Amino acid sequence: MLAIGVVSIALLTRYLGPDDYGKYTLALMYMQLFGVLADVGLFTTVVREISKDPSRTDELVGNTLALRLLLSIAVIAAAAATSLVLPYEPEVRTAILLAGAPLLFGMLTTSFVAILQSRLRMGRAVVGDVVGRAVSLGLVLLVVGLDLGFYAVLGAAAGGALATLAVTFSLTRGLARVRPRAEFAVWRALLKAAVPLGLALAINALYFRADTLIISLYEPYDQVGLYTLAYRVLELALVVGTVFLNTTFPILSEAVARDEARARRTIQASAEVCVVLGAPLVAGGLVLAPQIIELAGGEEFQGAAEPLRILLAAGALAWVNGVFGYALIARDRQASALWLNLSALTFNVGLNFLLIPRYGIVVAAIVTVASELLILLGSYPLMRRYFGFFPVPRTLIPAVLAAAAMGGLLWLLDAAPLPALVALGAAVYGGLLWLLSPASRELMTGLRRT
Repeated sequence: MLAIGVVSIALLTRYLGPDDYGKYTLALMYMQLFGVLADVGLFTTVVREISKDPSRTDELVGNTLALRLLLSIAVIAAAAATSLVLPYEPEVRTAILLAGAPLLFGMLTTSFVAILQSRLRMGRAVVGDVVGRAVSLGLVLLVVGLDLGFYAVLGAAAGGALATLAVTFSLTRGLARVRPRAEFAVWRALLKAAVPLGLALAINALYFRADTLIISLYEPYDQVGLYTLAYRVLELALVVGTVFLNTTFPILSEAVARDEARARRTIQASAEVCVVLGAPLVAGGLVLAPQIIELAGGEEFQGAAEPLRILLAAGALAWVNGVFGYALIARDRQASALWLNLSALTFNVGLNFLLIPRYGIVVAAIVTVASELLILLGSYPLMRRYFGFFPVPRTLIPAVLAAAAMGGLLWLLDAAPLPALVALGAAVYGGLLWLLSPASRELMTGLRRT
């Protein structure tokens, strides 16, 4: 997925340029924000419930499939209508409407992914995702080769999403026989359980996407393109940790329901893994961001390097916060965290409206880091209240030391090719962490036991 993503970004940035790339990514991010409303927390709620009781898989997923289809259509219409009152060009408004197609296909796909995640068969979900991305890349190559233009790029995204849906559906058929259901009593029960979570996720998504939307109101589209390229690289860099968290969630849900000690071990180990993954992400990004942006977008996008350096720190924090968020969801305490998400949203949006018009896209990245720190601080009392402890990763200090040494070495050798630096950095970091941290050596054993 990383390789396909890098090639796709490199093609699109060079074909569209900063201005049109800004319009393209703005349309997708705008629709993704509305997509949270189409889900209303159903995906995570269904994963949690069928992890606890697999016999309800057909019933819950079938009803979710039909419910999500109706919600997606309504949300796409609402998103397109809302764009009419925003100061966007007609080309952007049309792009927003076209971006509804990949959203619709994606919502249906994740209904089937819920089955795979709850059964710990995420390998199949990855197959569907990789095939879809490969189809999308093939369509992008066709668009660029035939010079089909801006709107055809959005068509390529929709084609890839449709391919992902088809493959994922076929790979779940051996695990469940799902058909759309309209059992309104089940719909009410699902929405009652999901809406508090959906509200928290919507607030969380809004604070993650608000900076891009605010930038689009005050800055030219080329600045939107620079910032969204940095964000796109961040999303690719976070793939490994995100897959880890998604795979851990059903294990954590089962442990919370049956074994408190096991739940605590899972939370502790998950936080330690996220620290081990996050430290080199931050240190490596500080040094290598300009080369990464050069590879991803070329010289026209060099202004994205500084936001990327800062956003990578936000991504590392987001992994750790994700552990605590999933733990609270597994405990069915998502409503208790709502005040924290709302505080982060208010903090983020307020500072962005205040500072972006004056300082531009770099300050938007800084506000994102500050928002993640706020969530981390707010997670402490919630974890203490509902789990009786707050995990302090034993890997933190060794990981920071190893990452700092790795970053210093990369800085000395920054004229070398990027692939060589990445490989060298990974080897140096892994070796130093192995030497400095017995906890890291024990981590894999602990994860297997958990």
